[in-house]
Amino acid sequence: MGMGKSACSVERVIALGVLLTLVSGCWAQFTIPERYDGFVYNAKPEKGRGPVMWEVFVDPLCIDCKMGWPVVKQVAERYGSSVVVIVHPFPAPFHHNAYFAARALHVAQMANSSLVYPLMELIFANQESFLNPSTNHETPAHVVSRMISLASDLGIPSNTFEAGFNDSVTDQATRISFKYGCSRGVVGTPTYLVNGVNVVGADESWSADEWAKIFDPMVKATGFGMIYPSS
Repeated sequence: MGMGKSACSVERVIALGVLLTLVSGCWAQFTIPERYDGFVYNAKPEKGRGPVMWEVFVDPLCIDCKMGWPVVKQVAERYGSSVVVIVHPFPAPFHHNAYFAARALHVAQMANSSLVYPLMELIFANQESFLNPSTNHETPAHVVSRMISLASDLGIPSNTFEAGFNDSVTDQATRISFKYGCSRGVVGTPTYLVNGVNVVGADESWSADEWAKIFDPMVKATGFGMIYPSS
């Protein structure tokens, strides 16, 4: 979760407590998005159906997510469109700048969708500079300006990215991403769902071969499929 296993455990307990508090209260319908939440990593199957849908909930400022991301890419490359990978931004509130990082991904989606994952990887590469201890004496506006600079390194004009940060559409999309994760019972990152089911025990330490034990039988099963969400 960004501060070691012991801290991760404490954070998960706290997050679970918050979630249970919400469950015990009155539920209100949050905004239903125009499109399925998240960013599709690999190509959409030609016939609109894929044998497996793998959803990964990621906090761009989570150290564990950074550690586990290379394996997600390995699995995606191994299975191609047979395993549809969708990443959902889930900014943890205890990572003070995670909301900005998640919003940056939505801004990139709006400006140039092909740059969402390059930007996420660039944020991973510069992750330490955005963590709480590194930004204790930094204003939120300056943190955002540094994220805008990262986007400009990828070719997105600074004024375009800044406008995206001021657009209520990206603010709403980021909030929906977080609420969507909560609605699926996500209390920490990375969290993995396969065909909508939480893979208990899966974490950033899993290898591509360990994921293969789940995916191989499913990919080989004839006629098995989940409806693929629109991208």
